Amino acid sequence: MTTITPAQLVAPVALGAADASLYSPPTNSSVQIGRAVFTNTTSSAVTITAGITPGGALGASTTMISPIGRTLAPGESYVSPELAGAVIPPGSQLHAFASAAASVTFTMSGIVIQ
Repeated sequence: MTTITPAQLVAPVALGAADASLYSPPTNSSVQIGRAVFTNTTSSAVTITAGITPGGALGASTTMISPIGRTLAPGESYVSPELAGAVIPPGSQLHAFASAAASVTFTMSGIVIQ
């Protein structure tokens, strides 16, 4: 029997300036992202990069939000349409980072499918 549980998947966390794993589904579970929000908490513009990898660092084929395409203005919150509805299968991870450490706060909610 399949169980679906709504959850806050990532509590508010400051992004670093290097590619890092922010979330991995529980063992034998998948996750569907409902809402992912990036907020620039500084007085300078910053870029964000994010994506879902089968393990390891982000690459061209796994990047869903590119720093070339997404700059956050000072104080801007960005609700990501790129991540909304995306599924993180077992063994995969959500990775993200910003162009400046501790400048962007990230939070994510969705459902856990077991």
